[in-house]
Amino acid sequence: MLGDKQLVIYDLETTGLDKSKDQIIQFAAVKYDWNKKKIVDSKNLYIQPIGNYSIPIGAYMVHGITCKFLKDKPHFKDVAQSIYDFFNGCDVVTYNGCSFDNTILTEEFGRVGLKFDVRTFDNYDCFYEEKRINGNRLGDTFKRYYGRTMDEAGLKAHDALSDVKATAAIFVKQQEQHPYEPEQIITVDNVVAMQEFNGSVVPCFQLGKYRGLGVEFVAGFDQGYIAWAIGDKSKFAPSTKEYLKKFLKV
Repeated sequence: MLGDKQLVIYDLETTGLDKSKDQIIQFAAVKYDWNKKKIVDSKNLYIQPIGNYSIPIGAYMVHGITCKFLKDKPHFKDVAQSIYDFFNGCDVVTYNGCSFDNTILTEEFGRVGLKFDVRTFDNYDCFYEEKRINGNRLGDTFKRYYGRTMDEAGLKAHDALSDVKATAAIFVKQQEQHPYEPEQIITVDNVVAMQEFNGSVVPCFQLGKYRGLGVEFVAGFDQGYIAWAIGDKSKFAPSTKEYLKKFLKV
């Protein structure tokens, strides 16, 4: 139940959008006490990726972080435990984290030997709720609830810590106006999520050629797709492949 635990509200900036390969370059989070209605802790880390990495111009235009800026920053392995511990005993709030941030954070933890299963948390996603109602981006959503832009409120869009604070503010307003429950996370990359299909709410594909169709329904007539989805050529997250394996008839 909302209020039983503190909330970790977090956001990432990354080298790109490939959830299996790109790396985190900024992790920002606040710990929010729902009962006291205030932020009680925060964390803002810039992180230097490993290997011969680059930051494409498209990503730079979003967050403004350069390789030069990151050259003296710690690697993820150096801060992974402190990030991992920050989530301990909390519920999670994001803005579109169910589709992106949760997956790439899980991948990063996996590379350093930490098992992070976001499905063990209650996950509230302000973007999902807002999309159900209005379908707007973070800055637009913030303005609608507060009557001013993020810049006017002293928040810089696409800076992870500012985005986190805006998400916290939106979450409070949403819960005050129309309380909603945490998302049910089936797979970390949200390729499969609960959705209405044929009159029932069941696990459905959220992308690809079978988007919107129930997983069990698809498995009933296209075993080839299920085999491809769990194979090496698929870029789905390990949790998705593991989930889909039970629908492969052998």
